[in-house]
Formats: sequence, C-alpha cells, structure tokens
Amino acid sequence: MPSWTIWLWGRRPLVTLLRAAVLGALLYLTGRFAFPPVHVAGLSMEPTIHDGTWRLGNKLKFQARDPRRGELVMISMAGWHAYYLKRVLGLPGETIAFNQGALLINGQRVPEPYLDGDSAWTMPPTRVPAGEYFVAGDNRAVPLPAHMAGLTRRSAIAGGLLW
Repeated sequence: MPSWTIWLWGRRPLVTLLRAAVLGALLYLTGRFAFPPVHVAGLSMEPTIHDGTWRLGNKLKFQARDPRRGELVMISMAGWHAYYLKRVLGLPGETIAFNQGALLINGQRVPEPYLDGDSAWTMPPTRVPAGEYFVAGDNRAVPLPAHMAGLTRRSAIAGGLLW
C-alpha cells in the first residue's frame, strides 16, 4: 500500500471504518439526545445572547433538579428540534409582577444584572402555579405584550445551556 493510504486508513482499513462509524453514531446520539447544538434566531435574548450565534444545549441539566431563578432554559416548541431560549424569572408558588421595568417577586424587587438598559414593562401581580415557571427574554426593550414571555409548564423545559 502507498504510504498516504496507510496514513489515511491505517494498516487495517476495516477496523478504522468500524471505529469511525461507532464514533459517528456516538456523536450523533450525544448531540441529539444530550447536548444538542442550539442556533439562536431572534433578538429576545439580547444583549446576553446575540441573534445568529450558536450555543450548546444541555438536556441533562434539569434531570436531577429544578430550574432556578436567573437560569437560561430551553423550552420545547413543536417537535424535538425547536426551542425557545428564555430566562427563568418566577418559580412555582411565587407572585411575580413588573413595575416600570423592575421585577418584583412576592412584592420585593429582584436585581437583574444581565439586563442592559431600561424597561417599561408593567404587569400586575400574577401567582405562578405549581409545576409552572414564569420565563422571559432579556431584551426588555420589546413591549411585554409583543414578547414571548409568561408561564410555561415544567414538562416543557427541555434543558438548559452547557455553553
């Protein structure tokens, strides 16, 4: 065999192909079921995550625990491959409100250091039911009625971000 074919395939091409097939299958399964690539399309998470960027999801993140306030979550849309990317603001059993852009949890203002700029969001107090979370994007320049924000079931939260 010429030296370049040994470099490309090794001394035992069948073993090399078998290893490549197993590696490819493992990468496919890991990417599909545990750490899917996430393409961010839209401005709802600006300035934290920019439109058009790629992140690595983590479907295992909330298998052993529930999401916490401030964490980014992937919310399942129709099908397995489409997600909304939002931030958890309100936890089950809490009362959430917005007053001139300020987030209020159980009547107490909660700082949001990840925001950039002012917001005019105003929303009356709303109790988050058991088994649900209140989520919203970081781009609060968009008026609240036009924003994909609100209550989401725990079962719709597919995971978080690895990166």
